[in-house]
Amino acid sequence: MNRVVPSILLTNGRIYRSAWDEAPADSIVVSDGKVIWTGAADGAPAADETIDLDGRTVIPGLTDAHIHLFAIAHARLQVPVTPRDAPTVGAVLALLVKRADDIPADKWVLGAGLDENGLAEHRLPTRAEIDAAIPDHPVLIRRFCGHVAVVNSMALRLLGIDDRIADPEGGTFSRTAAGALDGCAKESAAELIFRAAPPMDRGELIAALRATIADSARMGLVAAVEAAVGFTVGFDDEFAIWNELRKGGDVPMRLGFMNQLDPDEAVARGLVPSQDTDWQSMSLKYFADGIVGARTAAVSEDYADMPSRGFFMRDEAELQRVIGQAQAAGWQVAVHCCGDRATDCVIDAYEKAQIAHPRADMRHRIEHYFVPPEGGLMRMRTLGALVVTQPSFLTRMRRSIAGAFGARADRCYPGRSVIDAGVTYIASSDAPTGSWSPWDGIGDAVGRASDDGPAIGEGEAVNVREAIHSYTVGGAIAMKQEHWRGTLVPGMAADLIALDRDPFNSDAASLKSIQVLLTMVRGAVVHDAMSQHGEWRLAARLA
Repeated sequence: MNRVVPSILLTNGRIYRSAWDEAPADSIVVSDGKVIWTGAADGAPAADETIDLDGRTVIPGLTDAHIHLFAIAHARLQVPVTPRDAPTVGAVLALLVKRADDIPADKWVLGAGLDENGLAEHRLPTRAEIDAAIPDHPVLIRRFCGHVAVVNSMALRLLGIDDRIADPEGGTFSRTAAGALDGCAKESAAELIFRAAPPMDRGELIAALRATIADSARMGLVAAVEAAVGFTVGFDDEFAIWNELRKGGDVPMRLGFMNQLDPDEAVARGLVPSQDTDWQSMSLKYFADGIVGARTAAVSEDYADMPSRGFFMRDEAELQRVIGQAQAAGWQVAVHCCGDRATDCVIDAYEKAQIAHPRADMRHRIEHYFVPPEGGLMRMRTLGALVVTQPSFLTRMRRSIAGAFGARADRCYPGRSVIDAGVTYIASSDAPTGSWSPWDGIGDAVGRASDDGPAIGEGEAVNVREAIHSYTVGGAIAMKQEHWRGTLVPGMAADLIALDRDPFNSDAASLKSIQVLLTMVRGAVVHDAMSQHGEWRLAARLA
């Protein structure tokens, strides 16, 4: 992905070299993919081109350390049934009926983005309702989290699933009082359905993936970690599509990949940890438990609204065994942990793995850290493990969090206590579950969703500099790249963004409204929303 790009002077702006820079420069010069100088314009070295920032703010580019780009692209090819598109169960069904009317009989009707928390009825559509509306097409709807599937009778019949099916390990098929399947499947039961559904057109998926990456760059992302290759349609199919994308030309973003594989499965595919600067595969990803929205997260106390404590996705001893294997093989490990019971189990696994197979600088990750276990942060600090959290969940799941935990909700998604404990705090999106925009995540890390009502866990708020640091240096730390990117000082990567306002002088609400006017990756402009409006000039610099 190396290419010759001109040296560029960006001048007449506010250049923050890091989130902690309290004396920003007014100019910066980049060349050969790196920052070569920052300072006052009158001392700038010669450059091939000049960008007049007209007072705009420049900060290091952002990294989303946990996002499902493939799932976002996959959803683009389906009927959008988010609460914004359809605020009631009836409206959801109407959108699906419209698609059914536009395609031949027996073809699958696929919907994505379903979130019952935003529907007037606060529930998912049922199998019976979908059957009544769409009797002649198989229907499969993916809840926005990717952990829940909703299907109709024709889909179940084509997939060979009937009322006699038993719940798989780590999953459930929901049933009526009479014991019949009601069309909802959770966790591994949903995964079984998603894997068995007919595949989408590969060319269309690759095009949608390219569009998704381009849109991410427009939001200010210069790097992203695909949070589970295999989560959406299965590892081998997704891995092949990612490789085709790479062969198709430059990708305007640095990418890292978590592979949803056990160590022996990685060996069988010839995969080993790699730290390529543009296409990094260094992590294995596991799911310890489920999610709060489906009440499948493994917690130590009953949920406030139901007598359940969730469950593990796989046997706890088996989970700890594969984590030990991954450590021995040199992989960074990332584990989805929402409940405190699951998180405690995984921290224990990391400790055992380090004793059995000592390694320096493991940087194992816990994804979400939704309900923190007692004493967990002190153990995480000792391990050098990372907390990768998703602040926009506080807004996206506000109703669900309150229902699940009641007064305990203020402990959810900690921020301040993570930083105070000396553990690396990394904010991310987990889009499409969380908000795709990093600015929503930054705003919610600071405001704790206070623009939608009372702050959730106000004492866990972080300040703007800490939030932006978590998306710049923090994201680079997650990928073990902080020694060469994440700040804008000479010698560091020329990955930067220009903004329509100064985030360090913004409150939580206005942070969410920030617009990215320019994104630069490897010293090349990959997104430009300023020159189109004549707001800056790009011209050869006069000698």
